[in-house]
Amino acid sequence: MIRILAAISCAIALSPGAFAQSDMPDTAPEMTGGTDHDAVTERALAVLDRQFDRFRVAAGRLEATAVAYCDGAVSDAEIRDALREAWLAWAPLDSYQFGPVEQLGAALRVNFWPDKKNFVGRGLDALMSLPEEAQRDPARVADGSAAAQGLPAMERLVYTDLEPCPTVVGVSARISGLAQDLYDGWFAPDGWADLARAAGPENPIYLSSEEFTRTLFTALTFGLTRVADYRLARPMGTYERSYPRRAEAWRAGLTNDIVVAQLDGLEELVEGGFAEDLDTEDRERILQLFEKARVVEDRISAPIAVAVEDPMTRIRVEALQTVVRQLQLEVAEDLGASLGVDAGFSAADGD
Repeated sequence: MIRILAAISCAIALSPGAFAQSDMPDTAPEMTGGTDHDAVTERALAVLDRQFDRFRVAAGRLEATAVAYCDGAVSDAEIRDALREAWLAWAPLDSYQFGPVEQLGAALRVNFWPDKKNFVGRGLDALMSLPEEAQRDPARVADGSAAAQGLPAMERLVYTDLEPCPTVVGVSARISGLAQDLYDGWFAPDGWADLARAAGPENPIYLSSEEFTRTLFTALTFGLTRVADYRLARPMGTYERSYPRRAEAWRAGLTNDIVVAQLDGLEELVEGGFAEDLDTEDRERILQLFEKARVVEDRISAPIAVAVEDPMTRIRVEALQTVVRQLQLEVAEDLGASLGVDAGFSAADGD
C-alpha cells in the first residue's frame, strides 16, 4: 500500500482502506473550464497502467535473460536486447517523478543519469568487490549505492570489459523488483491510482481532481524539459565544444531511441489522457509536432554521441531540440489553457 508522503503539512493517520474508491461518497464529476477532471483522471490512469506494466514485463525479461546469460544459455546480443527493451520501457516513466517513483527513489535507482562524478562506476566497483553470492542478491544490491542498482550499471556490465557475471543477476533482479514495486505502488488496491480517484477535501495530496490533472500536466512539461535540456542539450554542449560522453546510454548507442521512447510516452499521455479536452485544431497541431520530432530524429542518421561531433549532423540534433521546444510552447499555451491548469513544481526546478 502506498504510504502518503511524509512531508505533508501535518501528520495524518490513515486506515488501510482510506482511499478506496468505494469508500468515497458519490459526487458529480468535477468540472473546471469545461474540463471533466474525473474523466481525465480515468483516461490518464489507463495510460499509466499500460506504461508501468510494460516496464514491469520488460524488467522481468531482463532478469530472466541475465540468469540465462550467466548460465551460458543466451548470447551477448540477447542480454543487450533485453537491456534495450527495459530501458525504452523505462523512458516514458522518467517523466512521472512523483508518487511511487518519488517514494521509492526510483528515478535514481533505475536510471542514475546524469552521472557527473562517475557514481555508477564507483558503485559498481564496491558491488563487485563483494562475495559472489552477495552480488547475486538484489537485497544486497539495494543496500549499496543507488547508482549501481539500475540500467546504467547494467550497460557498463554488458558493454565494457568488466566481468558481468554474477553481478548482472543481482542488478537485473533489483531492477525487476523495483518495476514490480512501482506497478503495485500505483495500481495495487489502495495505491496511488486509488488516491488520485479519491481526490477531494479529505485527501492529503489531491484536494480536487483538478490537482491531479495539474500533476500530470506538470509531468508532461517536465518530460519535454528532460528531452530538450538534458538528453539533447548535454551532449551538444556548445558549438565550440560538444560532449559526446554526456549522452545517455552512449556505450549502448541507445540515446536516440530513449529520446523517441520518452516522446512517444508523452504523446500517449496527451492523446489518451488529454486530447478529448482540446479542440481539433490544437490537438492536431500538438500531435503533428510529436510526429515531426520522430521524423527529424530519424534524419539524424547517427547516434547522438556521434552526431554532435560533426557540424553537419549536429545541425540535425539542434533541429530536433527546436521541435521539442515548439512542443513545450504548444503544450503550455494550448493544452494548459484547455485543461485550465498550469505546470506546478517539478523535479527539473532548481536543477
